[in-house]
This record gives sequence, structure tokens and C-alpha cells, in this order.
Amino acid sequence: MLGSTEGTRPMFKATEFEFATLERTDSFDDYYRSDLTTLTRFLLHLGASVEDARDVAQEAMLAVLNKWRFVDEPQAYARAAAKTIFMRRIGKAKRDQEAAKRAWVPEQLRSPFVSFAAEVESVMQMLRTLPLEQREVMAWTLDGYTPSQIAKATNQKPATVRSHLRHARASLKSQLARNRNTAREEE
Repeated sequence: MLGSTEGTRPMFKATEFEFATLERTDSFDDYYRSDLTTLTRFLLHLGASVEDARDVAQEAMLAVLNKWRFVDEPQAYARAAAKTIFMRRIGKAKRDQEAAKRAWVPEQLRSPFVSFAAEVESVMQMLRTLPLEQREVMAWTLDGYTPSQIAKATNQKPATVRSHLRHARASLKSQLARNRNTAREEE
């Protein structure tokens, strides 16, 4: 019989992964387009190089897609996954210092915006001097998260997050004052 499917195998059988994402694929596409750049910037604030930030952001987005039906806050989930992936990468390769020292300013920004690029690099260097916990909290903060949101996303106590943020800000303020004094002395 022409229209009968009895006794035949379907031409397409969705895998568990494909089935799990069928309901929300369109909204994931929208989410992906809207958050990939900010997720990459978050990783740069953590100390990743441009290449590592792009790779880890892609891996984190895949992790979000795999759990898409179950994730209530995809941005927070992506950042937590990205941090885990990034830390695993530098831990396995024993290159924490090398990853933190790499320049991240794209070549396109260097020529026309030299002073801007220098300022950005200066800020990135100051962030790299912070202990990892403080750097992570600053990365979340620079990405627009509040201490309570950071605490929830990173499974830390809100007081701990606020403490890391307070210490990070104090350290950055002190570094900025030293940099200004050094610049004045050089004039």
C-alpha cells in the first residue's frame, strides 16, 4: 500500500539530544545570538585569551543547548559552565599564568583606537592581578550581575560574593591610585 508505514522503519529517528531540544530550538537560536558576545567578554574578564574565550563560549553554549529544556536562567548557566570549562582547561594544561598574561585586544582595535585599546589593556592587566575568586566576581559584575545573582549562579553565599567584590574593588582602586601617581611622576 502506498501510504502505509506499517512494517517500515522511519527515515528519520530523532536522537535523545535532538528530541530534547525540539521544543525550544528557535528560542535557543535567539538566546545564542544575543548572549554569545557577552559570554565571550565574560571569559575575557576571567583571564582567557581571545581564542580560548571563543572556544570555551562555544562549549558552554553547547552545554546550555544540551540542558535547554531544563535551564531557567540560560545566561547564568552559560557563565557557570564557561567558568568550569575554562578552569578545567587551564588546570589540565598547567597554563594558568600563560592564559592570564595573553593579550586579548583584537588587531582591528589596535590601529584606530590605540588609546582605547591601551586603556582596555590596562584594565585587563589590573583584573589579572586579582585572585581568581575576586576576578570571577568582577567578571560577573562587569557582565551586569548583582551579588545575589552571582551567589545563586556560582553556589556561593551572598556574603562571600560581597566580600570578594569589596576586596576586588579595594584592590583595583589601590592599583588605579598607584598608576595615577606613577603617571604624574613621569610627567
